[in-house]
Amino acid sequence: MEMNTLVWIVLSLLILVLLVRVTSLQHQLNELKRDIERLENGSTGSVRSDFNYTLSPKEAPPSHTSQPAQTDLDQELLTLIQQGKKIMAIKRLREARGLSLKEAKDYVDSLDR
Repeated sequence: MEMNTLVWIVLSLLILVLLVRVTSLQHQLNELKRDIERLENGSTGSVRSDFNYTLSPKEAPPSHTSQPAQTDLDQELLTLIQQGKKIMAIKRLREARGLSLKEAKDYVDSLDR
């Protein structure tokens, strides 16, 4: 009887180790899928170092001035938005910064407010 108990304990530990490993592999797979999606969406070079995401005005920490600093790209995006070309603004932002569609849309929406 003791041999059966020992076998069950060993099997239980092996199952636990395998579950932890599968969870770790699933996490790595999800990261790879996100990296592939970014590459397919037009970013170039190394995915991690080339990913240049800046906070939207809504996400940015409060500054000492009432107006957030506008970049040249932000000005270009605002011009497109004012011309009724919001989709073009999202596309331009994705090309410039390698953002996902959702990230670019959220950023453009925050500029539109």
